[in-house]
Amino acid sequence: MTKSEMVAGLQCCELFTNLSEEEVGQMAGSLAGQCEIVAFESGDTVFTQGEHTRQLYVIIDGLVVLQRTFYMGERTATTPVAILGKGRAMDWTALLYGPRYSTASAVCQKPTRIISIEGDALRSLLEKQPDMGFRVMERLACMLGDRLRAVYSAAETHL
Repeated sequence: MTKSEMVAGLQCCELFTNLSEEEVGQMAGSLAGQCEIVAFESGDTVFTQGEHTRQLYVIIDGLVVLQRTFYMGERTATTPVAILGKGRAMDWTALLYGPRYSTASAVCQKPTRIISIEGDALRSLLEKQPDMGFRVMERLACMLGDRLRAVYSAAETHL
């Protein structure tokens, strides 16, 4: 992956909208060895709910549905909680400390290209630059609020 591909992919990412072009360029340079572009076909699973995760994913192009399986006693229900396209980030738990597990599954709805970023490397970079780190984590908190509302809404349809 070239640095320009990385910069372009990160600049349009919802998680990094509070960063300047210069900061995104610095981030791309620092993470160059910790990222790759991965191609998926329609129907491919990027990650599965409950699996241990180390990667943060940013959609370059394509379409991914996040789906959550709810366990209600003897019943289970799997339902979509978000449909994500270009610039959307997935598997945010990779940025956290401790055991990290995917909170949903991600299934491609059409051919999709994704930047896969090593979560530990990104977190380390953000710790070394606390101003930038705060702005990214602030965006993450907003993003998580939106996703949580979507999950609650999806769960209510099954109650």
